[in-house]
Amino acid sequence: MRVPLYLEVAQWALLLGLAFLLIIVYRHLGRVFGPRPLAEHGPTAGTNAARFEYTRVSDQTLQYVRPGGGQPTLLAFVNPTCQTCEKLVASFSAVREAGDLAGLQVLLLISDPLSYLQISESFRSTKLEIGRVTTRATHNAYKVAATPLVVAIDAGGVIRSAGAAREISEVRAFIRACTMPLPDPALPVVPTVSESVSNALDTALASTPDQER
Repeated sequence: MRVPLYLEVAQWALLLGLAFLLIIVYRHLGRVFGPRPLAEHGPTAGTNAARFEYTRVSDQTLQYVRPGGGQPTLLAFVNPTCQTCEKLVASFSAVREAGDLAGLQVLLLISDPLSYLQISESFRSTKLEIGRVTTRATHNAYKVAATPLVVAIDAGGVIRSAGAAREISEVRAFIRACTMPLPDPALPVVPTVSESVSNALDTALASTPDQER
């Protein structure tokens, strides 16, 4: 028995409608439960960096890290399965070769299996220390919701900056963030020349009668 044409058209229209509805629901769920923008990841600047532990890849020994102690630290949460992370590790290696990482502790922290390191040339060739974080506690403490994430910590163990990076210029910006001294709160804030001139003009205009303006 042949199905009437109008029923065939109705069935196809229903299928197309359901497919369209599924696409809308999928996109909506992606907005609700999907990853946040990278700018929202990472710990808050001005807070104390959490201590953590990792397994050093080179000799499989367990290392304990307490940021601070007089040495600025750069933490890079990366993974060899992340293409942006590969670019970041290559940038870190280039900055190291230029001598710009002298006096800093730099750690590349991964969570992927160690065998994955072989798939990335940047990870295989870098001379920077790589550690594997085996618990979620470290990621939770540093609010690592996605990789890459760079955290700049000053010599006193205070987080100065955190965020995504991939280019050499961005790596150098994090270096400056963790090595520049904090402003002395005991010193008065000196206004710039433009601020002083602006304030003087505002005062003069406020004291001038309306008929003279």
